[in-house]
Amino acid sequence: MCGMGKQGSYEVAEHHFSSARLHHYLVAASGDHDLAHALYVWNSQLAAAFFADLGHLEVAVRNALDERMTIRHQSAGHPGSWLDDPTGALGRDLINARPRHRQPYRDIDRARRRVHDNGKPLDHGQIISETSLGLWHQLVSKRFASSLWPDLAGAFPHAPSRNRALVADRLEALRDLRNRIGHHHRIWNLPCEGLRVQLQELAGYIDPDLATWIEASSSLSSALARSPLAVP
Repeated sequence: MCGMGKQGSYEVAEHHFSSARLHHYLVAASGDHDLAHALYVWNSQLAAAFFADLGHLEVAVRNALDERMTIRHQSAGHPGSWLDDPTGALGRDLINARPRHRQPYRDIDRARRRVHDNGKPLDHGQIISETSLGLWHQLVSKRFASSLWPDLAGAFPHAPSRNRALVADRLEALRDLRNRIGHHHRIWNLPCEGLRVQLQELAGYIDPDLATWIEASSSLSSALARSPLAVP
């Protein structure tokens, strides 16, 4: 096993990750270097456990919403993919031929570019697989409450009601968590148990069996129980 040389674990982390980055951990640990290091390591383990569950949920959310958008598109008699947005449903100003709301189009164009750069065919499924969680959060946002949500609510048949906020609020919180994890920020100071519950709830809105499947394969509960800040 490799040793730490003349430096302890905290000092190695501080040297490579910066004292500014570890400052919040050290404060939470009341200046105890060993505890601060344990907290830093635990944060990484917690992030990894969350990321796995968030990945399952993200794929399920985009597939469920894509299915509803496809049904909506085909029911209106439109050819091709809803990603082409022939009616301007995502905010395009069809009269002036420019987007009123640019972000959905940017997200879709970015996904198309990734498919192209990867040398894969520009078909609907490949493009959907490269979309970000931000696109799907936008589709259930207040902006589309009257236009898209009446159709998209069907993606969450097991929600306690068709209240859009039940989905949008949870998806926003989980998207923010995912972004923090993606940027390697600390998450131990967030209401992690509450976020775990929201993740399970949103999965259950799609299908209770999905929520059960995610929980059965999850290491999140055990990771949460290993908090070095927990009182013995």
